[in-house]
Amino acid sequence: MIRTLTGLAVILLLGAVTAAIVPYMGLSQELTGAGREYADQGMTATGSSNLVTAVIVAYRGLDTLGEVVVLFCASTAVVLILTLFPLGSRPSEPSIIVAHTSSALPAPIMLLAVYFIAHSHLSPGGGFPGGTVMASVFLLVMLGSSSVPGRSGALPAVEALAGISFGLLGFWGVMTLGQFLNNTVLGRGIPGELLSAGIIPLISLAIGAKVASEFSGVFAAFRKSGGVE
Repeated sequence: MIRTLTGLAVILLLGAVTAAIVPYMGLSQELTGAGREYADQGMTATGSSNLVTAVIVAYRGLDTLGEVVVLFCASTAVVLILTLFPLGSRPSEPSIIVAHTSSALPAPIMLLAVYFIAHSHLSPGGGFPGGTVMASVFLLVMLGSSSVPGRSGALPAVEALAGISFGLLGFWGVMTLGQFLNNTVLGRGIPGELLSAGIIPLISLAIGAKVASEFSGVFAAFRKSGGVE
């Protein structure tokens, strides 16, 4: 009871402070600093029509590399825990709806994932959302069957190749132009064209493959441990 009242008091106090401060927080009506430079020079500098992807992959490429490393550590930890401490029982037979869905939808979903990744420099999307959508295909196919994935090295191989490719693309910029993940090593091309934006599409492809393989590995670990029915 005391813990509940204490937590409620803290929440009310923080809410009161927030309510008092928010009215005095003025928001700038115009972009300034780095934001203004990204908006004014981003398309010219990177060749990407999608400035969000340009910032994430080109301007903040090292940060994105760190996010990929964090995802790798998290997925590795989950797989390790499920391997050491199996959960639940063996998966049951899928329902009719799941069985039919898993046979009809994987191809369209995969096409959507490929579109997300391939057009990340032109429209909303990118390696992270495209990779998660691609991993959902693996999950859907797995749920449509009662079998347990075998011991295949395909997922770890794809994950390793994608990670190495990301690093090599980054160091390509270092070797040629002295800057990690420099986008202009391939030329910017014409903004709006599919073959443009330098190495951004290649980086998105590497990120998408890595994210898809890592999430798929987690799904497979759950199925092997009996935690997914």
